[in-house]
Amino acid sequence: MAIFNNTQVRIFSLSAALLLGLSACSSTRQAMVDYDRTVNFQQYQTYGFYQPSPEERAATEQAASAEPLAEQAKTEDAETKAYTTLLDQHFKSAINTEMAALGYQYSEQNPQLLVNYMTNVETRSDVRSSPFSINAGYGYYGRSSSFMFGIPLFGNQLEKTEYKVGTVTIDVIDASEQRLVWQGLIDGRLTKKAMANPQQAINETVQLIYQSYPTRLTEEKN
Repeated sequence: MAIFNNTQVRIFSLSAALLLGLSACSSTRQAMVDYDRTVNFQQYQTYGFYQPSPEERAATEQAASAEPLAEQAKTEDAETKAYTTLLDQHFKSAINTEMAALGYQYSEQNPQLLVNYMTNVETRSDVRSSPFSINAGYGYYGRSSSFMFGIPLFGNQLEKTEYKVGTVTIDVIDASEQRLVWQGLIDGRLTKKAMANPQQAINETVQLIYQSYPTRLTEEKN
């Protein structure tokens, strides 16, 4: 099984309307994980967070400023950035906890591993078919009597339900080779309950993803 995307290191992008709602309390959710099995993960001791290059950052800023914003839109954009910054802190805190539990030390200077994290929200829909029945009748009315004959009709009606699904992806990159060596992702429905406590939702989501990290699997076998 190949790495989900081993040809590029994707830039972190965090949507403010996002996955906080991942149904973190669901015991049925499992992360999808893949990694380079030729890599000895125990050779790494330090990690840091992936930072986009000046060129990547400039391209992002240029795209954001391509269209002028109205005053209200500018205010909303500022609020979104502030909220995004808070979510960014929650993600980094959760990842720091998991990486420390695996024995890695955080380093801003020449870390051996780089961690990148991304989020996405999409709308999905379910179409269900439910049976129904009605009675269609015919007959006549007379002065002294009446008669009606009913014919039951059966069929199915389609019901479409739309819902939001949030996805979290975490990449671990060999810093010296700029090569993706591990990737885990998980998705789930957005729920109001999780939105009430986004930090807890993020902590539980990140923890689920890291449960299948290679060194942790090795420790469990021993």
